[in-house]
Amino acid sequence: MSINNDFKKFTVLCFALLTAALLSACASEEIPLPYGTLQTNNSFSIEANESQTQMSLFASDLCATADDVTASSTAVVDALNAACIYDLNHEEVLYSYQANERLNPASLTKIMTALLVIENCSMEDVVLIGDVAIYEDGVQLFNLKAGDRITVQNLLYATLVYSANDAALALAQHVAGSEEAFVEMMNTRALQLGATNTHFVNPHGLSHEEHYTTAYDLYLIFNAAVKHDIFQQIINTTSYTVEYIRADGTQTSRDITTTNKFLSQIYDSPAGVSIIGGKTGSTMAAGKCIILYASDAAGNPYICVVMGAGNEEQLYHLMKQLCEDVILK
Repeated sequence: MSINNDFKKFTVLCFALLTAALLSACASEEIPLPYGTLQTNNSFSIEANESQTQMSLFASDLCATADDVTASSTAVVDALNAACIYDLNHEEVLYSYQANERLNPASLTKIMTALLVIENCSMEDVVLIGDVAIYEDGVQLFNLKAGDRITVQNLLYATLVYSANDAALALAQHVAGSEEAFVEMMNTRALQLGATNTHFVNPHGLSHEEHYTTAYDLYLIFNAAVKHDIFQQIINTTSYTVEYIRADGTQTSRDITTTNKFLSQIYDSPAGVSIIGGKTGSTMAAGKCIILYASDAAGNPYICVVMGAGNEEQLYHLMKQLCEDVILK
């Protein structure tokens, strides 16, 4: 019995010595790292690999700044909620005033609605209008009725050119089955675009305390939308004839004109800057708002945002001054 115990102790001792020898033999190199050293062995090592895959950062092709950048213009913007100009080719913030303040976007909301429609629908799809009644005084409506039939393209023109709230609601219902489901899509897409200070509760922009975005987030959403030719085409439209079929089966049409008064030439466009298109928004809570897709004489593109002007004249005057000061510097 004693011999067996001695043999077991001897076996354990030999195994321990062998293990220690193997471990010490495996240690071959110390690899310096930024926060210390790493010892390699035959089970783990670090080797240089010049063919490693390079991954682009999420915002590598986007304009971004956390601070105000206002030195490039003498425009008095203190009365505004926000104002920004982004150089798309150079991925540079040329002007930024309160870009990350959470604000009511009014009908600038419809940019996200249009983006989701373009990404999920064919322009030739025919929409059967359901309940799109909106009971609020002073609301811009196309006056669609339940049972009307109209194409997605015609609804998009009514939404973006004329800013019809019932048209935006009809598109939301068509895409997702309900307004609530579409709003979920809006918020998911906003996060995918990096618009983390945005929360939508409807597809048209009528005021709600939980419905907000920022000038910077609007740039992100608008930047995604202008990559689509149909979006650029629609926001560049001054007037359009919307055709549809009434619930009683009769064919009808209605002429609409743009709410963008740079395009309709009610206000002079910035000198030396071409207005490709844009979207306006206006509610009591949001003030007067506009986002533009513009270019300089060389064709370089810009996104310009003004939010919260006290009146229409101030909105267009300040946007004109900012564009001339900043883009033409």
